[in-house]
Amino acid sequence: MSMEPMLDSYNDNSALQATCQRVGNPILASMATGYAEGRSESELKFVRIAEYGCSGGRNSYEPMRTVLSALRGESPHLRAECVLEDLPSNPWHLVMEEAPRLAAAFGGDVHTLCAGTSFYSQVCGDQSLNLAYSYVAVHFLSDTMPLASHILMHESAPEERAAWEAQAARDWENFLLLRARELKKGGRMMISTMSRDSYGYSWQRLSHLVWDSICHLCSKGALTKREAESLCIPACLRSEEEIMAPFTSNPLVGSSFEVNSLEFSETEVEGERNLSASVLAKVIRRRVQAVWGGMFLTQLARLGRSASSARDVTGEIWDLFEEAISKNAAHGWLDMQSFYLEVTRK
Repeated sequence: MSMEPMLDSYNDNSALQATCQRVGNPILASMATGYAEGRSESELKFVRIAEYGCSGGRNSYEPMRTVLSALRGESPHLRAECVLEDLPSNPWHLVMEEAPRLAAAFGGDVHTLCAGTSFYSQVCGDQSLNLAYSYVAVHFLSDTMPLASHILMHESAPEERAAWEAQAARDWENFLLLRARELKKGGRMMISTMSRDSYGYSWQRLSHLVWDSICHLCSKGALTKREAESLCIPACLRSEEEIMAPFTSNPLVGSSFEVNSLEFSETEVEGERNLSASVLAKVIRRRVQAVWGGMFLTQLARLGRSASSARDVTGEIWDLFEEAISKNAAHGWLDMQSFYLEVTRK
């Protein structure tokens, strides 16, 4: 199993993910200001900024605008190149619809480039980036094996989980080392995505409902055992210990980055919990389906399902999921339990 792009419906169903920016964007503003302070105007004449995991681009504008505004406060005539990265199969047509907003906001001195590659590969040239960030992306893993016991690694059987934990650790180290190559000395980066602690994580309860729906369809014969095992989410929602591990256990990571801060916070869409159960169930269905649905369709296609058959059977999964959520919306995806890590390239 590997990372797959979000569905085209992601932009319209990503309001919850955007709430991370309430905490993260002030960190980005401070990061950009801190980077600019002490640098001459000639050093700030041109900067390159990268976002890792832009999805449909709807949530890219505000953090990039925040960074650019902070830099412009120190260097009014600054020019910038903004690199938006995601998978080759990402819905880039949606990103291109969003991208012109940056140029319009900054008088044409901002240019946006799209990089269709995995962030588990090198995206930009060596020491070519001044600043970088990533929101709600690096919990996804580069590659994994099927799961027979659950849809998420954290709920799976211990004998299955061990291989996933090893893959997650390798991916996190690899991500950091690749960014160390791309960032200039003194360059800064913020990474934020979902995390977990001893109390759980944002996807925990809903994952059981999706898995129950898959198992039900498997018992009816609508899904084969192999297909059911393929419908797992290649993601690791890391603990504080797992986030910090490479900085102490891997000399290359530790010598490449200074950790400036690590924060944890929980955000949600204001007023959403006041919606009726039936309305909220539909909102949550669209939200989860926009993120996980493309992975399901791709995995079923790889096993030989036709596109129409895959849509039909996954539609049944989401129908069962919505029905379960309507009975207890508290089991849905209603919050973002996230970490915010800010580092400087040594």
